[in-house]
Amino acid sequence: MLEQMVKSVITKTLTADYPHLTLPAVSYAIVSSAKKLAETYELEELVIYNDESGGSYRGHIVASWYEYGLTIIDRFGNVDEDFPPLPGIRSKKQFQSGAVVAVAFAYGDISPAIIGEVVL
Repeated sequence: MLEQMVKSVITKTLTADYPHLTLPAVSYAIVSSAKKLAETYELEELVIYNDESGGSYRGHIVASWYEYGLTIIDRFGNVDEDFPPLPGIRSKKQFQSGAVVAVAFAYGDISPAIIGEVVL
């Protein structure tokens, strides 16, 4: 009886004060929309090697940011109705619509960070 009471109090506390602890920290999502943004970022101080000649040269890369709409799915690929569609998720990584990605909800934040593409 005491064990059930303690379990009930812990469950109630988690639900009320720490709801992010009852959800997985990392989930899967389907990329429902993808858009290349005009905003760019730069990777500097790169060294590019030529495998054929053995030479190298310094360079940099200018690349675009991307904005994605995500739909959270369960581990079997079914849409998880507990999560609404997540629009406006920005990333430097490029994914096609329909790709399955792993996303992290850091500290219970509702805006996930895309970790990378995965295969179910």
